[in-house]
Formats: sequence, C-alpha cells, structure tokens
Amino acid sequence: MTNASGTKILSRKVEFAGWHKLETIVVAPASLRHEGQSAPLSREVYICGNAAIALLYEPETDRILFNEQFRIGAFMAGEANPCLIECCAGLVDAGETPEQAIRREAVEETGCEILDLEFIGKSYPSPGASDETHMLYCARVGKAEAGHFGLEEEGEEIKTHLVPAAEAIRMLDAGEIVNGATLICMNWFARNHGRLRKKWGKQA
Repeated sequence: MTNASGTKILSRKVEFAGWHKLETIVVAPASLRHEGQSAPLSREVYICGNAAIALLYEPETDRILFNEQFRIGAFMAGEANPCLIECCAGLVDAGETPEQAIRREAVEETGCEILDLEFIGKSYPSPGASDETHMLYCARVGKAEAGHFGLEEEGEEIKTHLVPAAEAIRMLDAGEIVNGATLICMNWFARNHGRLRKKWGKQA
C-alpha cells in the first residue's frame, strides 16, 4: 500500500465556524503514480474531531440498548423516519481519552455505567469531506432500562430501547439500521455474540 506520509499542507483557511468548522485546505498529496507529490488539491473540509461510539450490551439478559434520536442529515436526505436507531456516541472532549468519553456519554445518554469495554476499530465516516474519526467499542452494561435521556442544554432528546440480541441482528439483516457506525458495531457483534456472552455473562 502507498505511504502517504509525504502529503503536505500548502494552505488552510477557516470559512465558517459554528456547530462544526469548515475550512478550505490546499494539499500536495503523496502520488499514487510516482514518487513525490501530485498536483495541489483544494478541498472544503469539515473539522469535526474525534467521536467515541459504543454498542451497549447487557449479557445477563442478552439484550442491546439502542438510542433513538432525530438526525438532521437523515431528514434532509429524505429518510422516511429521521429518528435513527443508533449506538451510544459522543465527541471526545479536550483532555479526554475515547474510553473516558464513551463512559461519560453512556451515563448522559442512557443512565448506564459501562462495566467493560472491547475495542472494535477505528473508522472515518466521510473521509472525502471531514476529519471526523470514530473510535468504536462494544461495552458491557448492567441494569439497563429503556427511557428518555439526553442533555437539554445540548438539544438532546434521546429515547432508549432494550432489544433482544437476536432481534437486533434481525434488524441488522433486514436493513432497519441505517446509521453507519451502528452498522459496523452490529456486524462485529453478530460475529462475536457467542464469545461475548460467554466471556461477560460470567461476570454479570
């Protein structure tokens, strides 16, 4: 595979700073055809930072705790129901590790304490237009409850759902889950379900 470490930033300009920041960035990317750089490339990039995301699993009852939340992007794309079924997620604050961030978010968004974490992987949801980075986990929780959560000061209105693992996998296979990070986490979970229940069920 090509090593693109030779890519150089030639200029960057902030075009807008609001909920996210939009910059115009000019780079000389490492060439895939020859040694050195390709011609300069100008792109508008949303600067979003890192997010920590976790699929919350209760092994004692073999259930998954999903969030349901309105998403403006899904609404603007014409999604029939823009309230999406998702994993617990949130931005990593300055000075936090992703693990610390997802533990904080789990309490804020679901009222649950994370007891154990397994790292699933790292992903870029939209690498052609954003620097957003997702750190993905599966988390063991206990005494999960369905309800309404979220921080009002952040405009969050979250409804949580406790779903049997078999039903969650059926939803995955039926295309009822359309959030990208949740698709990744659920596909990983479907392959590791038996192992996780055996491992974490002993601790529940």
